[in-house]
Amino acid sequence: MRRLLTLLLISSGTQLFSMSVTFHYGVFITPEKNTYVETYLMFNGADLTYSPDQDSLFQAQVEVTLMFISKEEIRDFSKTIIKSQKTADPVNSINDFIDQQRFALAPGNYELKILLKDINNPTDSVTSIQSVSIKLDPKAIAFSDILLVGSTAPAIDGSVFERAGQNLYPKITPFYANDLTEIQFYTELYNANAKLGTDTPFLVTIEIVNPNTDEVVGQFRSIQRKKAASVHPILQRINIKDLQTGSYVLVLKAVDRNNEVLSTRSLPFKRFSQSEENLSLRLDPSETFVGQIPEDSLRLMCNCLIYKGTDAEVNYISSNYRKAEYAELQRFFYAFWQDRNAIDPESAWRTYYEDIAYVEGQYGNNTQHGCGSDRGRIYLKFGKPNSMSIVRSESRSYPYEIWHYYRIPEKSNAKFFFLDTKRTSEYILAHSNVLGEPYDQLWYTRLVRETMGGSQSSQERSSEVVGSEGDPYSHGSRALDYWNNPR
Repeated sequence: MRRLLTLLLISSGTQLFSMSVTFHYGVFITPEKNTYVETYLMFNGADLTYSPDQDSLFQAQVEVTLMFISKEEIRDFSKTIIKSQKTADPVNSINDFIDQQRFALAPGNYELKILLKDINNPTDSVTSIQSVSIKLDPKAIAFSDILLVGSTAPAIDGSVFERAGQNLYPKITPFYANDLTEIQFYTELYNANAKLGTDTPFLVTIEIVNPNTDEVVGQFRSIQRKKAASVHPILQRINIKDLQTGSYVLVLKAVDRNNEVLSTRSLPFKRFSQSEENLSLRLDPSETFVGQIPEDSLRLMCNCLIYKGTDAEVNYISSNYRKAEYAELQRFFYAFWQDRNAIDPESAWRTYYEDIAYVEGQYGNNTQHGCGSDRGRIYLKFGKPNSMSIVRSESRSYPYEIWHYYRIPEKSNAKFFFLDTKRTSEYILAHSNVLGEPYDQLWYTRLVRETMGGSQSSQERSSEVVGSEGDPYSHGSRALDYWNNPR
C-alpha cells in the first residue's frame, strides 16, 4: 500500500516548518521473489542552509538516518549524506532535491524512524516516525505500488533510479498544476504466468476515475494486451491537457480472457487546470474574497490549509506556498474552498478562518505562528478538544496541558500531552496515544526534570515521581490523574 505523507518537521527552535520534507514509500518485489521498500524524501531547498566551497559555489547537505523497527528490533537501517545541486546564488537559484533508497524487508508492519539534520545548520535537526505496511504476497499475481515519474534520463550504471532501462526520477506530489500536461507512472505486475500460464494473453486497463461516481472520466481509458510472464514492467504516459480541475483516481486492472479482474491498484491525484473548459476558473479569483487577502497573509493561510487538505493538496502547499506566484496561489486557494463548497466557497473559508484566528491568538507569539505550533496543529486538525486540563503553576513541574477528544478520525479516546519546558508558552507535543504522534511511555517524568536534574534516566525519574509509597502525585503533579480521568 502506498502511503503519502508530508512530514511537518519542526525543530526545537521557533521557525514555522523549519525543514519542509515530503515522504512516501512504495513496495516492490525482486526477481528472487523478495519484497522490498523504496523510500522517497523530497527536500524543499529553500528551507535549508547553504555553505560555500572553495569555488564559491553553495550547497545544502542533509544527514538522513532511516531505521525500520518491528517488534522493538531494528530490521534495517541506513545513514547517508544527501547533497543539493551546487549554485552560485543560494537565494534565487535553488532547487528541491530527492533522496531515494531501497530496503529488503519481509511482509509485515514496521515503524520507520526518520532522523534528519541540516549539516550546515546542525540545530535544525528533526525526527519523525511513520508507519510502513508491506502487504504484497511475493507469490500472488499483484501490481507493485505506483511510482509517479517526474522526469526521465538515460540509465546510469548502479543508479537507484534505474528502471525499465531508464533513470526514473520520482514525482513525490500527486498534484498536477496547469503547466503539467501529462501523467507518467511506473509499476510492475508480478506472477501473471503462475496464475494464467506462461504466454497466456490477458489485458491491463488504465483508467482515470471520478471518485464520486466511480466512473471513467471521458476518454481516459486505455487497454494494453500482454502475454503472461513473471514480471511485467509498465511505464506509461497519459495526456491530461484536457482534464479539468478536480480530484481523480488512477486505476490499473489486470483482466483475464473471461473479464475476471486478477489484480487492481489505484492512486488518488489532483488536477489544477486553467483550460477554457474549466468553468470554475473563468472567474478571476482576485475578484472574489481571495482578492481581499494580502500576499503575505495568503501564503500563511495557504500553509494553514495543510490540516484540511488531501495528500495532493498538502504536498502542493508544502512545496509551493513560499515560492509560487501570487496569482497561482490565489487560484489554488479559491479552488481549494470551491471543492468543499461549490455554492459558497467563501463561507467554507470563513468558518475555517475562525479557527485560524483562534490559534493565532491563543498559541502564536513573536517567534512562531499559531498554526505552526503543536497546539495549533492539533486544534486545526481535530477541532476544539472535548476537555482540556491546563496547568500553569503546579508544584515542582513545568507548565503543561492535556487535551482529550472523545473521537477523532484516527482514534477514539484520543489524548495529547503538551509541555512547556522553556516557560515561553511554546508548548511541545511530548506524548500522545494517537498513532504517528510523539509517544513517550514515561512522559510524566518529564514534568519534574527541572527539579530532579537532567542527568537521571527516565526510569530513575519515574521512580522518584512515584515516590516510596507508590503515590504518583507525591511531587504535586496531577498529570497522571488528568490523563487517566479527563475532565
